[in-house]
Amino acid sequence: MKETRIEGIASLAWCAKLEKGTLALQLSHGRKVETREEGFVEGAWDGAFSNFQFDQADFLLGSGGKRMVENGQQQFLFAAPSHTLERLYAIKAEESLYVSNSLPFILVQSHSSLDRHYFEYEKDLNTILNGLQKVKKWIPLAENKRLRLFYHCNVLVDEDLNIELKPKQDMPPFIDFNDYETRLLAALRRLRDNAQDPERTAAYGLVTTISKGYDSAACAALAKELGCDTAVTFDRPEKYAEDSGEDIAQQLGYAQILKKDAEAYLSNTALIESEFVSSGDLGTGIVYAAFEEEFKEKMVFVGHRGDYFWDKHAQDVNDDFRFNDFVYSGTSQAENRLKADYIFVPVPLYGAAQWPSIHKVTHLKEMDAYSVGGDYDRPIPRRIVETRGVDRKAFGFKKAGAGFNYRYDTAARLKRRMSPHSFQSFYAYYLEHKRKPHQNFPHWLRYLGIQKECTVLSF
Repeated sequence: MKETRIEGIASLAWCAKLEKGTLALQLSHGRKVETREEGFVEGAWDGAFSNFQFDQADFLLGSGGKRMVENGQQQFLFAAPSHTLERLYAIKAEESLYVSNSLPFILVQSHSSLDRHYFEYEKDLNTILNGLQKVKKWIPLAENKRLRLFYHCNVLVDEDLNIELKPKQDMPPFIDFNDYETRLLAALRRLRDNAQDPERTAAYGLVTTISKGYDSAACAALAKELGCDTAVTFDRPEKYAEDSGEDIAQQLGYAQILKKDAEAYLSNTALIESEFVSSGDLGTGIVYAAFEEEFKEKMVFVGHRGDYFWDKHAQDVNDDFRFNDFVYSGTSQAENRLKADYIFVPVPLYGAAQWPSIHKVTHLKEMDAYSVGGDYDRPIPRRIVETRGVDRKAFGFKKAGAGFNYRYDTAARLKRRMSPHSFQSFYAYYLEHKRKPHQNFPHWLRYLGIQKECTVLSF
């Protein structure tokens, strides 16, 4: 493996180039990607760092690659994260195959570009909401190239650059609350130990998000047991002040509680909005740019997807990461994470393929005492938080949530929700590449809700 560390790019970004016939590998990467003779990795997993078996982990939060022998043949394995909030990308070009954890980086390294006449990228990338079986496997690029997409799997490449997908290993179902909480905490402890292993280039600390909602409060309660002592929350503008988790963090014993403005990103001059719209989800997590310095070199505990896995009234409970009734894929922080150098820890997604058994735990008789009734009822996180000393009335009474999405914004609204520098850049691009009015028709249909899936029409 020939490796090149590139200063100035995203710290955790990597791009591997494999040559046909030899599997010779050239790895270009940011300064915090961990490399060895047999491979490389970024992020952490619930296993010993020294054994480098991230591909066999139950909870890989990051990605990597390693050389292996399968059935007597040399192969290279790439491991995608154990959730669907991030993905791997691949582009085949003549006698080479490029694989990366970053969309901008793979486009640059493979001398490829998006097709400016193709307007379905957002829809295509959000098909992950349809589940692993129905997600779109590739999207078109300029010059008839294809960008392949890989979620929640291991990718095996042989000497002829043939690709074989291997599913992540199965986890046993959860039996009851004690089984679920015990295994979850044990996995989080192993993640922490992995992220702080002395063999690493640098260790990762701990920070948690917190609000008055169920999910981040549960994350903060669990993170505290791992030694986390810093919690971050929003206290402005007004709608965020009502959802601030400061009082819950105090009850949990957090020593450092940082409060910031969810609109802090509006003063940026670095086009940071582009980082949060480049993965298919148009900006949902951009408010967390306020905590970029606090997140740097940290494991960041978040409650993403708790509104599904922990919801007592969840519908279409499945083992395929399918969220058909949701609108946004939740992938908006992927590129920013690589740049800002943090490990994304979506706690509710531990054991996600065992959602059916998690849902059964929610409905066990032992959970009745933690069910408060109504539509907003999540017994698992409530039990996690209440049994750690937080008052019942302090959280989980009103569903709020942080962030927003640019999907249907008009130019006037975009101007209000982007920094001046970013809006000026975006609007100049829009004026240069905007379509004729009749080409917008399918998208107006989707906007109005007339049809969920909309094929581009020709006139």
